[in-house]
Amino acid sequence: MLPSAGRLLPFVDPVDQAVATHQSRRYWDWLRLYETDATACPFQHPDVAMVDIQHAAPSRQQAALIGIDRDGECLGVAALAPKTVSTKRIGGFGPDWQLRGLRLIGNGCLQQHADPLVTRELLRTTLAHITQSSAAFLLIEDLDAQSPLSTVLEQCLPRGWMTFRHAGVQPRRRIQLADTPDKYWSKFSGKTRSTFRRKLKKFGQTRLERITEIDQVSGFLAAAHAISQQTWQTRQFGLRVRNDDCELEQLTTLARLGLLRCYLWHVNDEPVAFTIGNQDHGCFHYEEVGYVTAHARNSPGQMMLLQMIDDLILHERPEWFDFGGGDADYKQLFATHDSQSGTVWLFPPTASNHFTVPYLRGCHAVRNLARKWIGDAGLTSRFRQLVRYGGLPPSPGASLGEGRGEGASAFDSGATQNEEPKAPSP
Repeated sequence: MLPSAGRLLPFVDPVDQAVATHQSRRYWDWLRLYETDATACPFQHPDVAMVDIQHAAPSRQQAALIGIDRDGECLGVAALAPKTVSTKRIGGFGPDWQLRGLRLIGNGCLQQHADPLVTRELLRTTLAHITQSSAAFLLIEDLDAQSPLSTVLEQCLPRGWMTFRHAGVQPRRRIQLADTPDKYWSKFSGKTRSTFRRKLKKFGQTRLERITEIDQVSGFLAAAHAISQQTWQTRQFGLRVRNDDCELEQLTTLARLGLLRCYLWHVNDEPVAFTIGNQDHGCFHYEEVGYVTAHARNSPGQMMLLQMIDDLILHERPEWFDFGGGDADYKQLFATHDSQSGTVWLFPPTASNHFTVPYLRGCHAVRNLARKWIGDAGLTSRFRQLVRYGGLPPSPGASLGEGRGEGASAFDSGATQNEEPKAPSP
């Protein structure tokens, strides 16, 4: 036990109706820590997190709020939501079965002041809860290698626990946005800016629509859903934007809180590309992007990005544009800073996990060997075209890698996609 003076007291509370209706002290602790943590992302706001929790599929595991009190003050919280995933979804092949566990909402903990002791105690209490609740895993999506949680995790993972990274560790790209568009675009050569303008002109009349208000959400989701049905991500991984009650409530909640920032890109008055994003604490988060594959030759996602960067600088400019997990050449082109990140699965030492984790690691090794063989044979680009576009031949320098890392081909994991430099109107 810790000394009684200034003792750190962990707690595990259910995320129940009292929290949802703001009747619990823990809701206000959670909200205060969200508002005072400079690194918090909008998905960690309790009202936004509650949408995911309330729409989660039924599970033996229940949503929980892990926290640390000292002298009557809550110093940190970590919110957990139920998560069910198939082994095939995370790289397994052959027999497929469901794993039921918990995921860390927002991929991190909330603290007003970063304190390694509090982070360590939050992790210890969270892992103990995973074991006690018989959860198969703890999922931390897109964990930044520079985050305090990542550092503590490397130092303090209990003996016997197993880790699995189905997509490995990849560069994470960010843009530090200048205070004027000209200052940002000046980092590109005149030739590159000319290429941007030429590519953009190929589309004819274009219009970027910023989505931030509640009354825009329904129409945006309908358009994004229609576009999503025509993307390579949907063909390969399943429908990305479903336009269901959960998505409607989530985006509406973000808009009500002033945290929503999505975009819809029109070509000759037809919506052909979208970006789902959010913004708070001085950072715009690039969550999901999609475009109609029929326009793939001219890189619509990146042409939209050109105009988005201008809009972000000119209207309520955040300091940072975070591309999130997964890498691509276009992210490297536009970024000004980078770090490393990757999704981490933590498995407690149970009898079933002693079979599951080696099986997943074995499948991952086989995929890596196949990826290497394809690369050595010089077939990477051809294979990627076949998987994503059904063999549609690209124009020279056509875009192949737009979207978050989660949407990458199973044979693209950890690889940089080949793309021509492209961007906005300088």
